[in-house]
Amino acid sequence: MVKKSSIKKTVQKALIISPAYTQKLLEIANYGYEMFGARVSDNFISKVENMVIALPKMPDMHPKNRFIESSGKKVYRNILIEKYAVLYSVTYNTIKVMTIYHTSINPKTIEKFR
Repeated sequence: MVKKSSIKKTVQKALIISPAYTQKLLEIANYGYEMFGARVSDNFISKVENMVIALPKMPDMHPKNRFIESSGKKVYRNILIEKYAVLYSVTYNTIKVMTIYHTSINPKTIEKFR
């Protein structure tokens, strides 16, 4: 018999995509087209989008952001993809994708993405 306390309820979290993330991803795609060509840029953008779409299944899979302090109710995490990071927050019932940024930026500026 399975103990009631050993069964963890999973709540399907709503995925919210911010306009800032959408705009930044478009800028990255355009830069990729100019620098590397359509195929390379499209492959990278597809990789990013697939990882973002998969977040509701396993939102805690990616590491916590080291530069934004999490609280008990909201945890900030990063999806690391090549030289970029997708910043997102996880609460009890939502996952909010806030932005995507190049990992070479000054860590002090990451706080402004909250």
